[in-house]
Amino acid sequence: ALTVLFSTVKLHFFGPGLSFYDDYVRQQQVLELPGLSDRSWEILDYITTNSTFAQAIKFIIVYASADSLTFEKLCLIKALRCMPYLMGFEWIANSPSIIQHIQETLLVSCPNLQHLRYPLQCVWYIIDVFPSSMDTLTALTLACVSMRDIPTEAFQVFARLRELTLWEPYEIDALLLPLRHEQALKSLALRGVDGGDNLRTFLRGATRLLPRLSTFLLTSDEYIETDDLNAIRDFLIAHPGLKRLHLRIYCPSPLMPILYPALAKLQSLQALWLDTGPGEMLERPLLSVLPRSLQVLVLYVHHDFFGELLRCLSEFLHLRSLCVPYELPLTPQILAMELERLTFVAAGKSVMHVERDSSGGKVELCRAPPLEVATWHRSDFDDPNMAWMAEDLKSWITSAEWKVLH
Repeated sequence: ALTVLFSTVKLHFFGPGLSFYDDYVRQQQVLELPGLSDRSWEILDYITTNSTFAQAIKFIIVYASADSLTFEKLCLIKALRCMPYLMGFEWIANSPSIIQHIQETLLVSCPNLQHLRYPLQCVWYIIDVFPSSMDTLTALTLACVSMRDIPTEAFQVFARLRELTLWEPYEIDALLLPLRHEQALKSLALRGVDGGDNLRTFLRGATRLLPRLSTFLLTSDEYIETDDLNAIRDFLIAHPGLKRLHLRIYCPSPLMPILYPALAKLQSLQALWLDTGPGEMLERPLLSVLPRSLQVLVLYVHHDFFGELLRCLSEFLHLRSLCVPYELPLTPQILAMELERLTFVAAGKSVMHVERDSSGGKVELCRAPPLEVATWHRSDFDDPNMAWMAEDLKSWITSAEWKVLH
């Protein structure tokens, strides 16, 4: 039981500057929950005094919200020295500077590290000083990086990755070079990219690359052009085996049909997140091209034909999780009753787990606690499709403003 309950540990280092919510009152309610920071200290202390417990931990996520974390740093370093089987480490913070004092201990004491998430400048330091420490790495997250600044020595790291996430990358067409001999990559996430020539060059070049790609995320905070959509369509058509797709691409509704042929070809798709930007409306024909294989659907698109949407969704026989931007008139209760296979539903800010009796006649909705939602992590979900969307759902539902990684 110990290895299951504590395989993933979340630590909270709270201080000035934390912003879980846009709503200050709700934010304070979360911070005032009793024992949250104390529990983190207790866990760190127990790690250093109980080797069985320490060896059971496979993943650590640190939520840090203060600049001055000297005491926390020393406690964390002491604990890391006791965790030889740690496989993943994430540092999610308003200020990333403190991580530079932790990384050396992390890399020396945790030889099985596979998943790494922290600031860019630290990663180049690792490659230069501890190159062998990257041999086991299969998942990497970087932020605010020019792809042309990737050192040649890092290419071998990219060749072994299975998951690559880039936040606000620029000169992204240069990423084609390290990916040219990539055979293992299954998940690629490009967050906050700019449209234009660089993006189009990358997408068109990548249509002939990434043969094992099953997960793709592309988000942009700017309205993109027709040529960008054409490049996205061609990239998706070239990867018909995709199982998970997240598109947050702001574009006028009349241009969305450009993507219909690509969406219709993704017959293995299990999870889809679609957001076309504020004020844009869902076009009825889109519903007819969505793959009926979907198990998770986040449809963050405005619409005014609720009855038709409900009838269409009833045709998705594998749909287990649904998120829509409105709570009215399609309340979570209505959605759970009408879509009999749902086990999770989020409508507006209401987040519900759906429980049914064996006959399916009785439906009970359990609201997810605010703190649970505010610190969602992929490890909190057994369903890999929900695990993949966990942090984006958290940000959407809580209006979180974490300055993640940068």
